[in-house]
Amino acid sequence: MICCCFFSPERTFALTSTASIIKLKTITGKIVDAQDGAPLPGAGVSVKGGTQSATTDANGNYTIAVPDDNAILIFRYVGYVAQEILVGSRTKIDVSLKANATDLSQVVVVGYGTQNKKDVTGSVKSLKSDDFNKGIINSPQQLLQGKVSGVNVTSASGEPGSVTGVVIRGAGGVRSGSSPLYVIDGLPLDNSNTGSGDPLTFINPQDIESIDVLKDASATAIYGSRGANGVIIVTTRKGKAGTSTLNVATSLGVSKLARAIPVLTADEFRVEVPKTGAVLDDKGGNTDWQKEAMRTAYTQNY
Repeated sequence: MICCCFFSPERTFALTSTASIIKLKTITGKIVDAQDGAPLPGAGVSVKGGTQSATTDANGNYTIAVPDDNAILIFRYVGYVAQEILVGSRTKIDVSLKANATDLSQVVVVGYGTQNKKDVTGSVKSLKSDDFNKGIINSPQQLLQGKVSGVNVTSASGEPGSVTGVVIRGAGGVRSGSSPLYVIDGLPLDNSNTGSGDPLTFINPQDIESIDVLKDASATAIYGSRGANGVIIVTTRKGKAGTSTLNVATSLGVSKLARAIPVLTADEFRVEVPKTGAVLDDKGGNTDWQKEAMRTAYTQNY
């Protein structure tokens, strides 16, 4: 008995699979700060509506694969405004991100660290370097003069190094004085440590990044009785990772006598003195002593 079996080629290869090959496009570029051009390490890059994502290295460089030219890249970094860019026919996309001033201003320094402004229940006012008073500044206290409600900044004289008084919400007591507690980069500093002088004279106003003023008892509680007159927290500038930057600040001030005291001239004086019965012997002098004593003053700061 002989059995014969016939196989159809069509049926033999009936189960076949078609492999779909997708060709990805590689995009490279660099993400930097729009203000100073410093690279932004750790910035996020993702494809809108897709799963592809990447982060920048220490130099701000990134590499990401996109499906086609119609892909949209989203660039994000903490504290900066996100951007969406269409890839198109480009293979290299460099991005400059702008700082989100609204987000940065919401972070304030309190006695026990930093908090979001919306979470702070005490009376706290934060001033960044962009909010400081401009012009010629002789002391750090002048940076916040007229900027914070309830804070009075007065100077007894214009002498360099003179004491600049700061009073927060009026005098705290008769014997305790009215000077607030200063905290420099986390180090409490008051007049009892520096004598009767100004405790901030050793700080260059250009080196200050932000000033936070704590006014009420809930904000100053961590400092105890030392914070009875309020607390001023000063944060100085520090080095940041990335490209080195050099800032040079200079100012020139010109001071002149606004209005001289009106007095008689020499000829008028000679006429008026004999009318009083006095005898004048001035040897013909004609010196304007106000002009001799006063001069145009130039103030330079580098």
